[in-house]
Amino acid sequence: MGRAAPVACLVRSKGMNSLALRGCCRMAKPCLAPVRRTECLMADWYVVQVRGGQENAVVAALRRMAGSGVLEECFSPRWRTQRKIRGEWQSVERLLLPGYVVAVTDAPRKLDEALRRVPGFTRLLRNERGFTPLDKDEVAWIGRHAQGADRVIPLSKAVKAGDEVVVVEGPLKDRWFQVKRIDRRRATAYVEMDFLGRKKEVPIGLMVIAKQSV
Repeated sequence: MGRAAPVACLVRSKGMNSLALRGCCRMAKPCLAPVRRTECLMADWYVVQVRGGQENAVVAALRRMAGSGVLEECFSPRWRTQRKIRGEWQSVERLLLPGYVVAVTDAPRKLDEALRRVPGFTRLLRNERGFTPLDKDEVAWIGRHAQGADRVIPLSKAVKAGDEVVVVEGPLKDRWFQVKRIDRRRATAYVEMDFLGRKKEVPIGLMVIAKQSV
């Protein structure tokens, strides 16, 4: 009998936040090693519903209650934009998904137990079959846009010449097709993402600058 064909699995590089596809064999043998040491990533991304305005408090409390042995990551993704405050443009951050916290774990039952010790309203989303993680496309969208330890979507920058807008910097570069509408006064673009099995329009920071004629 020939060797079993390798299957793909997600791995995380030690000391890195990035995820990549690597080949793994079926019988839990080590991943095909890249330059850095890696491990098979078995954790899923679960969603915790919280009261609006309590996202950061729940993230902090859950990190304490569950600890690194249960949680690989816990965050409420944000996006960065600019607002004019007292006549000056200043960088500000806003929640991407108000009322929700993302918890990355391979032990959802332990996560649920930890949530019971967190003050205030929290609910780990589930259906009749059990706790329901985000699907791979939803995870990929958040992971691609909200990078880094803080999971903040950086501000994109664009120039406008006539009726044409060209993004020159940030996560919307080469992804203008995602934009549904823009609000130049608020330095915001609205894009569509999949979240909890539904289409959802969310804001991303976009500063549009008029191109100066020479």
